[in-house]
Amino acid sequence: MEVDHGLLSYLSGFLTERRFARFHETLEYRTRYITVALEDIYQPHNASAVLRTCDGFGVQDVHIIENRNTYRVNPDVALGSSQWLSLIKYNRSENNTAEAIRALRTRGYRVVATTPHRDDVRLEDLDLGEGPLAFLLGNELDGLSETAIEEADVHMRIPIYGFVESFNISVAAAIILHHTTLALRRSDLPWQLTEEEKQTILLEWMRGSIPRREALEREYYRAAGELNDHDDNST
Repeated sequence: MEVDHGLLSYLSGFLTERRFARFHETLEYRTRYITVALEDIYQPHNASAVLRTCDGFGVQDVHIIENRNTYRVNPDVALGSSQWLSLIKYNRSENNTAEAIRALRTRGYRVVATTPHRDDVRLEDLDLGEGPLAFLLGNELDGLSETAIEEADVHMRIPIYGFVESFNISVAAAIILHHTTLALRRSDLPWQLTEEEKQTILLEWMRGSIPRREALEREYYRAAGELNDHDDNST
């Protein structure tokens, strides 16, 4: 949907200059070249920690797959990070994992199953230049489902040199995103958002930050309607 730039300009008047500048600065580091898909996460503190990590590393979209478990966020851990992210949920079909993978491929992503059980590619050997990546992360007890593992385009593991078999999901997300976003920003790849994407997200952030936003928008559209009526009568 096209951004109403008049509304964006109008609402910006209700933000401090510092807040508005912070939004613009943050958008310069946001990316959709990398995304994260969480499958059946059931512990709220882990779910929330991953959101906070995604926000911290500038990953805008998080895909939530709900098969058996409903995704819940612990506000004490997320610390408001969910309001700055675009959350896409899959919870309407019999196999939401397959639906999510199809949707990610439609968006142009290579789907990467993060699993210690297959050693196809190590994290540091992933080639970002082959195209955008969607990292699938499984739940705390069982890891990724068979559907996720079988349907993924790439199987990737984080090297481990101790006795543990795998990292906690929030730790795994932090390791993956630190490595890949750092590599992206050092590359010549088109990892940044388009101007249209920036404007769309900026408007959503503004809407979530301004008290009485709905009433202000009604006033804006009422005034815009009166202006249009005046212009029509004068021609």
